[in-house]
Amino acid sequence: MKPNLDALRQKQQSLLQQMQGIDRLRRGSLSCQFFPAAGPRAARRGPYYVLQGFLRGQKFSERVPPDQAPQVQQDVDRYRRFQALAEDYVTVTDQLTRAQDAQPDTKKNFSPQRSPTRNSGKASPS
Repeated sequence: MKPNLDALRQKQQSLLQQMQGIDRLRRGSLSCQFFPAAGPRAARRGPYYVLQGFLRGQKFSERVPPDQAPQVQQDVDRYRRFQALAEDYVTVTDQLTRAQDAQPDTKKNFSPQRSPTRNSGKASPS
């Protein structure tokens, strides 16, 4: 077995373990919004935290309480990390598949197929 195959398999297993270690995540992005002041001396209102993203082709938007915003941001960061790990896993698995396909399994004794003879199966006259 080639060391390259072993290294790719180890990398593949490492990526799976890292993905398995992610126990919390949230898809989307967290934004901090402020509303403009109502008057010249009034202060702007906020911050308001909003989690936005797409799920199955549909846009979603969810207000997040200020006390939960740091946790939601960590969860969003974990989602991005998971996506990057998944992409790396696909890349490594593709490389592993290509390496396996390029490697000959075992030495085969190859003999070309002989074309059938032209006689009809009758015994030749002697």
